[in-house]
Amino acid sequence: MVIRVDAGIIRALALDDELVVATDKPAAVQCIRWAPDSAGSQTSTELLSKMTWLGKKATLRDLVHDRPMNLACWITGDGQAFAVQKTANRDSATPGIFRGYGFHTPETNNDHGVKAAINARFSLLAVGCASGEIYVYTAKDYTGNIPLSHKLQPNVTSPGKLTVLAYSPDGYCLFAGYENGWAMWSVYGKPGATSFTSDRTLSETNKEGWLLSVKEAFWIGGGAELLMLGNNDNRLYIIEMARSAVTGCFSSANISRSLMQTSTGFMIYRGYDLPDLTTISADVSLWHHVQVPSAYLVDQWPIRSAVISNDGRYVAIAGKRGLAHYSVNSGRWKMFDDPFVENEFAVRGGMCWFQHVLIAAVECHESHEV
Repeated sequence: MVIRVDAGIIRALALDDELVVATDKPAAVQCIRWAPDSAGSQTSTELLSKMTWLGKKATLRDLVHDRPMNLACWITGDGQAFAVQKTANRDSATPGIFRGYGFHTPETNNDHGVKAAINARFSLLAVGCASGEIYVYTAKDYTGNIPLSHKLQPNVTSPGKLTVLAYSPDGYCLFAGYENGWAMWSVYGKPGATSFTSDRTLSETNKEGWLLSVKEAFWIGGGAELLMLGNNDNRLYIIEMARSAVTGCFSSANISRSLMQTSTGFMIYRGYDLPDLTTISADVSLWHHVQVPSAYLVDQWPIRSAVISNDGRYVAIAGKRGLAHYSVNSGRWKMFDDPFVENEFAVRGGMCWFQHVLIAAVECHESHEV
C-alpha cells in the first residue's frame, strides 16, 4: 500500500496498530491504521487548531512514543512539551482523538524544547532544550501531574545544537548527542562518559568522527551498544558499553563483587582479594575479562543478564534464550550441548547462586518455572 501525503511530513511514528504522521500544512496529526477497522475506515485526522489543550496556532517539532507507558511526548514549535495519549472512548466531553497535558513551558528562548525522550522503567520524561540543557520530569500519573525532577548540563560551554536524546532500553542511561560531541548521565543525573573531555585536535587528525559530533544515534542489543552517525561522515560507529550487572539482575553478590557486563562478555573486579598495596599499583590489571563462547553468542546475543556467586567463584550469563555458566578458578564454561534444549526457555525473572547451585527463574512454553 502506498499513501501520498501532500501536507508535508514533520515526523512519523510506526506503532503496533497504526502509523502516526504529523503534517505541516495543514498542521495536523493523522493516524493511518495498518488494517481497516470494523467500519472499514483506515485514516483519522485531527487538526492541531481543534486541540484545545494545545493552544492556538500550534505547530509540531518532534514526536516520540513509548510503548510500555503507552504515552507520547510532543514538542511544539514554540518549545512547549506535552504528554499525550489517545482517547479510548470519544464522547461530547472529549471529542478529539488525543488528549494531552503541558508539562514544560519555556520562559526564555534557551528553554525552548527541541527533543524529547521517555524512560518507562523510571517514569521519566526528558526534554532537551535549545541551550543544550536537559530538563527531566517525573510522570506521577496520566492526568498531568508531571513535576520537574532535575536538570542536566554537559560539562562544556558550547556543546552546539542538541541533535539526539535517547534513554537506553533498560532506562539506566540517558544519551545526548550534540553538534560538537556527546554526553551520558545515569537515571538521576550522575555524569557518565562524554566526548567533550577528549583532545579535539587529536580526534580531528585521526578522523575519529564519533568523538567530534553526533547527527543520529540509537541503542542496540538491549542497551549493550550504541550506534552512532557523525556529522559529514558516511561511517557508522558502534560504542560498546560495560555496565553494572545490577542493571540486568539485581542481587547482593552483583553489588558487592563489582561485576560488569558487556554485549559479548563480562569483567570481574579482583581487587577485593588483594592487599591494599597491590590494588593501588598501576601495573596490576585488577579486572578479569571473560569472553562468552561464540557458540552461545551466535544465537543468543546480546547478553541480557549476568550474576556472580557470593564467593566470586562462579558466574552465570543469559542471553535471548538459554543460559551458560563459568568457573572463575578453572576458566571453563558449561553450556547446553543440544541447541534445542538451550532454546526451550528464556531467563525472565533473573538468576542467583546458592553456594555452587544456580537457580534461574525462566519462562518455558508460556509457563513460568524455577
